[in-house]
Amino acid sequence: MLARSKRFPLAKADETGHLAAMPASVLIVDDDAEFRSLAGLLLRSRGYEIVGESVDAVSAVDAAMALQPTAILLDVNLPDHDGFWVAETLSEAGIRSRIVLTSSAMTDVSSGTLERCGAVAFVAKTDLATVDLADLLR
Repeated sequence: MLARSKRFPLAKADETGHLAAMPASVLIVDDDAEFRSLAGLLLRSRGYEIVGESVDAVSAVDAAMALQPTAILLDVNLPDHDGFWVAETLSEAGIRSRIVLTSSAMTDVSSGTLERCGAVAFVAKTDLATVDLADLLR
């Protein structure tokens, strides 16, 4: 008999008998506790599993390597290094998480910058509630 694990839940079959996709696991990285809380609520309401939170770049790298999340919501402006550094460090380490950069101080990041650091997208914090995150995070 298989036991359900909070960390590795069993997949559930839908009404047609097909296995449902497991929810994407997300690491939220931001030095603002209120934003982390709001982002967590938003993502959970859309079916994502929040597996961890980090407040700075160094702890974000450690958490991503330990947790291996499907996706990372990563603030650009962190107290020790910026989000570009985190994304590049993880990419160079072979971490395959889908990284979505976010910021309240920036409204756009060039595709070349995203490509160089290994992130899949940039979404301004003001747009997180309205943008379709499914393609970005899964």
